[in-house]
Amino acid sequence: MLYQDLLQFEPIESIIKLTEANVEEYANNLLKTYVISERMAEQLNDLIFEHLQFSHPIENKGLFIVGNYGTGKSHLMSVISTIAERENVSQFITNPFVAEKAKEIEGKFKVIRIEFGAVKTPLRDILVHALEDNLAKWGVDFSFPPVDQITNNKEALEEMMGLFNEKYPNQGLLLVIDELLDYLRGRREQELALDLGFLREVGEICGKTRFRFIAGIQEMLFGNARFNYVSDSLKRISERFVQVSIVRDDIAYVVSQRLLKKTDEQKSLIREHLKGFTRLYTRLNEDLETYINLFPIHPAYLTAFERVNIAEKRVALQTISSEIKKIIQSPLPEGSPGLISYDSYWTYIQENATNRSDSNIRAVIDKHKILKDRIENAFPAKKKLYQPMALRMINALAVYRLSTEDIHDKVGLTTIELRDDLFLHPTTSIEFLLEEDDPSDFLKGNIEAAMKTIQETVSYQYISTNESNGQYYLDLKKDIDVDSLIQAQAETIEDDKLDHYYFSLLQKAMELDDNTHVSYVKVWRYDLAWEAHHVMRPGYLFFGAPNERGTAQPERDFYIYMLRPYDKVTFKNEHKPDEIFFEYNRSNEDFDKYLKLYAAAQDLATDASPATKKLYTSKVEEYQRKLFKWLIENFDSTFEITYKGKKSTVADLRMYILNNPTVKQIVDTAAEFYLTDWFEQKYEDYPSFGKIQGILTKDNMETYVQKALQYINGAESKMGADILDGFVLLDKSNRLTINNSGYAKWIIDLLEAKGHGQVINHSDLIETKRIKGTPDLQFTKQYSLEPELFVVLLGAMISAGAIEVTIGGKTYNALNLHEYVQRPIKELTQFSHIKKPTGLPITEINALADLFEVVIPNYEEDMLSRAIGSITEKANNKIAETLSLLQLVKKGIPTWDGQLLNNAEIQEQTRLLEDFKEFCEGLKRYNTPAKMRNLKYDLATIEVQREALKTIENLLKLDNQLKNISQLVNYLRVAQPNMGTHSDWSRNVEDTLDEIQYGLKEQKDISKELVKLNNLKQEYIRLYIEAHDQSRLNAKENLRKTALLNDDRLKGLKELASRISILPKEQIVKWEKALTELKTCYHVSEDKLQHTQICGECKFRPTDITANEKVVLQKLEEELPVIYQNWTETLMTNLNDASVKENILLLSTEQQRLIQEFIDKQEFNLPIDVRLIQAINDLLKGIDKVELNLSDIEQMMANGHPLTVEELRKRFEEMLAKAVGTAPSNRVRVMLKK
Repeated sequence: MLYQDLLQFEPIESIIKLTEANVEEYANNLLKTYVISERMAEQLNDLIFEHLQFSHPIENKGLFIVGNYGTGKSHLMSVISTIAERENVSQFITNPFVAEKAKEIEGKFKVIRIEFGAVKTPLRDILVHALEDNLAKWGVDFSFPPVDQITNNKEALEEMMGLFNEKYPNQGLLLVIDELLDYLRGRREQELALDLGFLREVGEICGKTRFRFIAGIQEMLFGNARFNYVSDSLKRISERFVQVSIVRDDIAYVVSQRLLKKTDEQKSLIREHLKGFTRLYTRLNEDLETYINLFPIHPAYLTAFERVNIAEKRVALQTISSEIKKIIQSPLPEGSPGLISYDSYWTYIQENATNRSDSNIRAVIDKHKILKDRIENAFPAKKKLYQPMALRMINALAVYRLSTEDIHDKVGLTTIELRDDLFLHPTTSIEFLLEEDDPSDFLKGNIEAAMKTIQETVSYQYISTNESNGQYYLDLKKDIDVDSLIQAQAETIEDDKLDHYYFSLLQKAMELDDNTHVSYVKVWRYDLAWEAHHVMRPGYLFFGAPNERGTAQPERDFYIYMLRPYDKVTFKNEHKPDEIFFEYNRSNEDFDKYLKLYAAAQDLATDASPATKKLYTSKVEEYQRKLFKWLIENFDSTFEITYKGKKSTVADLRMYILNNPTVKQIVDTAAEFYLTDWFEQKYEDYPSFGKIQGILTKDNMETYVQKALQYINGAESKMGADILDGFVLLDKSNRLTINNSGYAKWIIDLLEAKGHGQVINHSDLIETKRIKGTPDLQFTKQYSLEPELFVVLLGAMISAGAIEVTIGGKTYNALNLHEYVQRPIKELTQFSHIKKPTGLPITEINALADLFEVVIPNYEEDMLSRAIGSITEKANNKIAETLSLLQLVKKGIPTWDGQLLNNAEIQEQTRLLEDFKEFCEGLKRYNTPAKMRNLKYDLATIEVQREALKTIENLLKLDNQLKNISQLVNYLRVAQPNMGTHSDWSRNVEDTLDEIQYGLKEQKDISKELVKLNNLKQEYIRLYIEAHDQSRLNAKENLRKTALLNDDRLKGLKELASRISILPKEQIVKWEKALTELKTCYHVSEDKLQHTQICGECKFRPTDITANEKVVLQKLEEELPVIYQNWTETLMTNLNDASVKENILLLSTEQQRLIQEFIDKQEFNLPIDVRLIQAINDLLKGIDKVELNLSDIEQMMANGHPLTVEELRKRFEEMLAKAVGTAPSNRVRVMLKK
């Protein structure tokens, strides 16, 4: 099968020029051939047409069409300008939605099209001259004033449009220019600033007049690094223009729908071909339809094409056209997917001579040339099967090298990406790969072997590996060996210096800066996560022994020591609960070796020249990565931990350490494991902020506290909720409450213990620790809370109406809570005292607000009035909601299988809902603060209503669930007869629906059952497709059927049957009928069956299966040559009969020759010569065919009664005599009629 058999290739060769759209016939053809993707349709309708139209008011802006060379940018602008210029052209647009929307601008503009050349003329002059020339042609007399005689261009443009609209009152003026970016790149800074200023004014005019402006540019103008020096000008322009981009998806759609369009039959053939490779390549199976649509272009080709940074024109669609031309008449390889990927694009880059003018591209081309030469001429003979792959791989790496911002970036492609993006495979049988348990992984191993062979072949030059992610990349600087110099230096490193570099490495691994707590001593203030409470505890980290550090002041919660491993120091371990020691036991020679190399490379880098310094620093980084990796992998077995005199290793704690940890994470986890009991002892009953994503630190504490206070004041956030949850200040619905908080109870108990009117002072609650008279730490006397966290507790209690707080002489209660939360955190910590509150029934109002989920941000009169209004409004809304649900409940909640509720449940839920409705109706009257003072409902009555609300919530959820699953249930119900109501699948459907019915009734989670139901739908689709495929021929099999129907043997047999009576004509008629009745259909797909239960093309139902059509086709293929041979032998036997042979001499000379030739060859020449058939017919005319049927035989056999041998012989002869009559026996041929 050739590639041309699998697609309707329409090459794109010509480059569209914008100005050619001035010719009407050409422009109309551009409309007809423009392929519109779904995304581009949205861009046209929602952005382009909307900003061009002037029928309804919006803030119209100028338009930039962004698309690289060859992506269809000029085609798109030609289409837009043609629609705007000419009436009745929307009929040529291929997308009906776009065609309809296009009518808003169709024929409503005079259009000017301009293409920029290599000129230095200012942008204003170019556009002004074009406008003046065209306006003159249209009968509008206007000239722009000289640029040095005006203060701005907007007034002149407005005047121009005024005159234009006098002449053309119903039309707008559209100016379209192409290749604007190339022009702007050639402008100097001052010139460019003026050009951009003029563009800004043009954009502003679009919003004030019927003037419209479109410009084509090759890349985004806003945020473009090439124009950073005029970024301010660009920022002002960005407010007046909209950028519409042509992206990869648009190009892919054009490729699939125009260049590589396919019929359903062709898609089916491609699908059958690619399915053979789905086990080799990731996502080929999942994205099969995408691969089919773009076949034979790999989707990765377009992705890579978009990334490559080449200044020259890339003309995407033309490049793909060229690729297809090369293979269109070639056969599709059977043992390969046959897709073209971006490695082939390297040829275009390499062959374009202009690319060598770019130093970056030239460098990549030169290094690639060296690699290619070595692979072609020095590749190991034993690895030759990898050579074709190797050449494709270096091509891909070269292309990818040009896709990065810096060609020296250490990023590239993994072997998985190479496998899946290039569809690589060695030159071996695909069947060999598919025999593996995991063919995809085995193929990955082949590619890794090929890459290793490449590196060995080129002596590890120019290709490097990023060990952190397994990416291979072209390393253009990899041509100097420094390893031997480093090795020599490593021999001279002594123990004290090794300790120094060990600590240097550890400092980096522990993510420590150079800002030590004490000068010249490696001691740092160090915070350690107390994971159980999600907070940090302050302490110290030392490099060295306790007797090396001096005194660490002020005192903190813990002390971590990292001891010297090489030049050791003796000290006394006092077994303190706040001290922990880590020591490397020097049990691994590899670590010592790499540490020496690391130290040597550091030393050499210090003294190296600027030209070679980076070589050494890169080795330092390499060794550092290896050492870090070693530390992480071996920390558990080679580092000893000593805590309170007991030794252990990290391996004892491995289950508590994260996957892929850093050294710092390992040390922190180990230290926290041993110190956590000490923290619990020191900070008994401290809050646990377990919901915080991460840890509460001194750096983020103020932010969290502010968020918590804002949450209390009505601005909910996760951060605020996490803090409040730690103080047990939220209920299950994340609503603020102090009822469950032991921390709030501590304050309430203190207040209760005070006499009437007495207060609790700051000093009664907060303890201050001092160093030499200076305050160092503050925390609450109970629970050791930081003052910053304590103010959150106070804020929550203020909001609940439980306390009042006085700060700087001002008292804060629930009514002015908003003022409290707005004060700086530092001031809030310096409160003077707290006391009990007085006023409105805040507790009951809060309970109602909580019940109806109304947030009361603060208790100012205006805000409180709004909150009360919201409460009564929601109560009123609940009345309508409850009435609706009452109707549902009274019907018992009907489903596909009867009612969910029984009579008793209907009565109970009806009573509950009616009582709640009565409560809401009573609450409506308390719609102001003044009325709320007389609220008749106490806390107990309000709390009772929660049960009704819970019932309402459950009923709404139930109703919603029933609506959501009804479509799926209906689908499966319709599908069941197709599979047979007694099939296993149908029974599974019934069982699952019963489970769902039960789950809904019992208000249980039915998510698993819904997944099961969805899985049953997918199983139906799978079973349907299997049955469909069994009962229908696919495209390839249909070709086999067609080939049989057109087979010369069949034609010959039909000719023989029509002319020669002794042949069993019914046999070939029956065979042909069986063949023609085989049904063909390849239109069904998983996507289509998501929406309908049967194939829309052939209406197949699985219960209709009578035979496996594929097996029947195979059987018929096997039967045809058998029938052909049998008939040939029958004729040969008759022609060799003595009496028939005598008659041969009576035929004409030509007939005798044909007969004799047939007898000699004992087979027909195809197609069978009609003259030969006539000659055989003439010969056999005298032969009579006598047919006996089975009933004749049964009658002769006495219908099963016993006969003697003589009786049987007699009856047989009588039957023959009756059938043959008086005809000569040598002229009769007896046949059994089936």
